[in-house]
Amino acid sequence: MNEELLPTTPPPALDVPQEMILAIAIGMEEPSEIASRYGFDGDRWKVLSVWKPFLDAVAKQKAELEQNGITFRIKAKALTEDVFEDAYKIARSNDATLLQKLEFIKLGAKLGDMEPKASAQVASGPGFSITINITDPPKKPEVVDVETVEQVEFVPPKLDLKLKPVEDNE
Repeated sequence: MNEELLPTTPPPALDVPQEMILAIAIGMEEPSEIASRYGFDGDRWKVLSVWKPFLDAVAKQKAELEQNGITFRIKAKALTEDVFEDAYKIARSNDATLLQKLEFIKLGAKLGDMEPKASAQVASGPGFSITINITDPPKKPEVVDVETVEQVEFVPPKLDLKLKPVEDNE
């Protein structure tokens, strides 16, 4: 078909799903393959693929994903999943050393989120504590006039002790 005859703008009722824009912005597959899953094939895709509002929407989504590091994480995860299968086959083979197998187990535990988590100390009881510190208000020092103080003699208290004889019961 002659590309000059194609309309330069999609029809007004065209509704492009946000998921399709997102998938194209991520860039993990060919845009034409993604578009065909959403019903945009052939001439319909050709028109959409050059339509400025669509291209702007994809570019905006792509910039947002890259700014937040999402594109990198998605691609890294996909690569890890692909390579992990190969690593699994190697680790299961009889040619793999014990060290290689242990390294694969560690990697699998980490990727599978099976590593032990650092547990926080949990306080028993209701989970809070109240501390009350009561201090005496500072006392003003007393001023004592030495000349007017009478000397007081210390008298020990009288003790009334009665002794009882102990009886032998022999």
